Amino acid sequence: MKRHTSLRFKAAAAIGAMIAVWLVANTLSAYRYVRDRFARDEGLVQAVEEVSSLEHELRRQHIDSVDGLGQLLHEISEDRSDEIAWIRVLTANNEVEASSGAVEPHLIPETDRMRALMERSERYSIVQDSSRGELLIALVPIKQRLSQGLSSGETDPRSMVEIAIFLRKTEGILSPLGRNLLISTFAAILLLGSIVILLLRLPAYVRGRALESELQLARIVQQRLLPHTGGGDIEFAGECVPADQVGGDFYDVFRTDAGETVLALADVSGKGLPAALRLGVVHGAIRALAAGKVNSGLTCMAERLNELLKQGTSGQFVTLFLAFYNPARHELRYVNAGHPPPLLASRSGELRRLETGGPVLGILSTASYEEECIRLDDDDEALIACSDGLLEATSPAGEEFGESHLIPIVRTSPGQSAQDVLSGVMENARRFIDGGEFHDDLTVLVAKLVRQPAGGTRKLDRMLDRTLDRMDERRLDGAPRPTMAA
Repeated sequence: MKRHTSLRFKAAAAIGAMIAVWLVANTLSAYRYVRDRFARDEGLVQAVEEVSSLEHELRRQHIDSVDGLGQLLHEISEDRSDEIAWIRVLTANNEVEASSGAVEPHLIPETDRMRALMERSERYSIVQDSSRGELLIALVPIKQRLSQGLSSGETDPRSMVEIAIFLRKTEGILSPLGRNLLISTFAAILLLGSIVILLLRLPAYVRGRALESELQLARIVQQRLLPHTGGGDIEFAGECVPADQVGGDFYDVFRTDAGETVLALADVSGKGLPAALRLGVVHGAIRALAAGKVNSGLTCMAERLNELLKQGTSGQFVTLFLAFYNPARHELRYVNAGHPPPLLASRSGELRRLETGGPVLGILSTASYEEECIRLDDDDEALIACSDGLLEATSPAGEEFGESHLIPIVRTSPGQSAQDVLSGVMENARRFIDGGEFHDDLTVLVAKLVRQPAGGTRKLDRMLDRTLDRMDERRLDGAPRPTMAA
């Protein structure tokens, strides 16, 4: 289907390119035709006007000699030398009665044609090149009888005025047409160039669109891999905002077979698709190591992760906060591998930074890590973990969000739900950047660490009560269930 679409698009682009070429050629051809025809017509009109002016001067000056006529033609030619190459008067026999001066070689009608033109009072014109430029040479009948008193032996007193006019003077009249031609040609060339560029870039464009679609799908999958808010054995809420379509941050909350809840937040160096691919390895490795952990501890898990990420690495590293929470004993064991220290807040107002651990994962071949076990005192404590995308969020003034803006929100977290705390953090961060963008992947995880009742969970107690009720109902003697005396 995509191949057929691509072929149709190429065919349409090729047709568009041919149309653009045709437009350029047709515009240039039309301009040349109009210029030649219009210039010739304008030159002929000018020639007729010059002959009319000559007739007027002959009557005004009462010229009745060949010398006087030649002098007048010479004066007109000199005064209008930038427009008129020469001017002369011819008889029906193609004889020159008077001339303004030197005449360049050119073609003139034969005697019979000349007589026919005079009889019908028709005009004749040709265009030819000369040493001084392109000329319009026109033959215009003159109404006044110039031969009377000039050449007594002439049998036909009628005459023709031959005038040669430079066509370059008519180009100014065509300047609007030339301007429109330039605009049309430029537009056609731009159209042609755009189509050519589009055809050349089409394969890359198609691949880019396909990659964009795949990245959008990858983002959806990546977001769906995140745990749902409120699920599991503890209350938690999290949000992951990638800087690109996909990112290198993730958080995870899941329960082990031993009844502990795992809290993980990782940040792969860089962003975009390379970080997302690396992230998939980290995510799967954490799940696998947590499922196989018996007595190895978090220290061994961190070392195994470091060895796994160091193999075949290309300079990428991973920061990780990994914790196991035991709700029955109300204790938290964690390791911090180069991650920004999460904050643990209690109702009493105490605030702890969870910093114990070691270096980032995937850089050092041999790295040692240390875990810490915290026995929580308050029944309700809140854990807030984030990636450096939050702490390094920048305001328009260039100030970083940092812990100075996070700690006031954290101190009030024990009395609020996990979702309320998360909403407060994200709202303050977005208000801080004031309509800007987060330049790095941003992830926030909020978890409420609540002690379970001694002797088992409330859910287990309810199950035991229902079991005892069913056992009493099934007693063979049908005797009522004994009650305690007052």
